[in-house]
Amino acid sequence: MSETPSAASAVHAYFISQAETLRQSREPVMRREPDAVHRMRVATRRLRSLLQTYPGLYAEPPLRRRRLRWLATELGHVRDLEVLRTRFAKRLGDDRPDWFEALAEQERLAYEPLIEACSRERTTNLLAAAGRMAEAPVFTEAAGQPAEDVLAPIVEAARLDLAASLAAIASSPDPDGARHAARNTAKRARYTAEAALVLGESAAAVAADAKKVQNVLGRCQDDVVAIRYLEVHAPDSPVLEREHRAYAKHLAKAEAVLAEH
Repeated sequence: MSETPSAASAVHAYFISQAETLRQSREPVMRREPDAVHRMRVATRRLRSLLQTYPGLYAEPPLRRRRLRWLATELGHVRDLEVLRTRFAKRLGDDRPDWFEALAEQERLAYEPLIEACSRERTTNLLAAAGRMAEAPVFTEAAGQPAEDVLAPIVEAARLDLAASLAAIASSPDPDGARHAARNTAKRARYTAEAALVLGESAAAVAADAKKVQNVLGRCQDDVVAIRYLEVHAPDSPVLEREHRAYAKHLAKAEAVLAEH
């Protein structure tokens, strides 16, 4: 009979993979390689979520959530513009109106402070802390307990948090804001469950459901952001009507998924 895995062995493997993605992403981000900002931003979010969700496993971790939050914010300035520029480029085809060129220039300029941030000692120290924690973690006593005993209640709590967040959408005075909040909750639930996949089908089901919710609500949020941008910068563009149609379609799909909950 195989030995029951410990809580630490499961979660720390997830930590190591995200810390490595974080380390490997810095140079591609500074070279402005496609999708590098997205990969690095997701890694920072996953690490931050892990430290928030599983704090009882690590004793005095050298990697701090506030430092990860700072880096994610710096990356977000570029990533949000990148998403809009990529989206509108597909909508426009070969057409490149002035408002689109202004958006592309805004993205280009946003890289300058990001590259500076990635070059700073603060980022070097953050990556070093993540590396030390990956290579030589200091675990608590709870970390040595069976994964089922320690991780299963945390995954279940994440599932219940997501259910509550989804239920709150119907009565919210700001449904778009509530859907965005629920999407963020879905991300945390997904990351929590993915770090605990050693639990088997129960964690895998939570991760899969959270990913599905995250995706459908994410499409709605992307629509909302695109519409708001166009209403300010290109209110006469025919792309605005296309975005409204996309939002209606994605909202109907999201409501169908939420009805399952």
